[in-house]
Amino acid sequence: MRVHETLTLPLSANEAAAMYADPAYAEIRRDALGANDATSSVDGDPAGAFTVRTELVLPTDRVPEVARRFVGSRLTVHEEQSWSAPAGDGSRTGRNRLEVAGMPAGIEAAVKLIPAGDDSCTLDIDGDLTAKVPLIGGRLEKAALPYISSMLEVEQKAAATYRERRV
Repeated sequence: MRVHETLTLPLSANEAAAMYADPAYAEIRRDALGANDATSSVDGDPAGAFTVRTELVLPTDRVPEVARRFVGSRLTVHEEQSWSAPAGDGSRTGRNRLEVAGMPAGIEAAVKLIPAGDDSCTLDIDGDLTAKVPLIGGRLEKAALPYISSMLEVEQKAAATYRERRV
């Protein structure tokens, strides 16, 4: 199922890239998502190309009912964001991959950080949500789409919190 979202972040594109690489941001996301745990690691330097790997352990109270029987009382999500070095205008391109542990489901997306002024940028996400579960995969994808959208709204709020704590 196709996923396309555009988020507005209250940071420059360079600041947003640095935010994704900052372990403090994983903690802010953990709190904003109501996750039980969050860890992250970074390969590379956010001044250039880099990759962030994050693991989030989420409660399943907001997961669609049809998916809960597959994931139990908690949901472990492995996320990998790979970002290019910035272009001359500060924009970046990359890939974001989310996998749900213990379930053949996830998202593979192209991502772009696009400057929108000195203190804001947009994050464009364009990819595919897949649930490779015989007979009900399509139903799981449809049920998960609103959940994904709500998680992305939280992403915007977490970026605002990150900015507030840095000022």
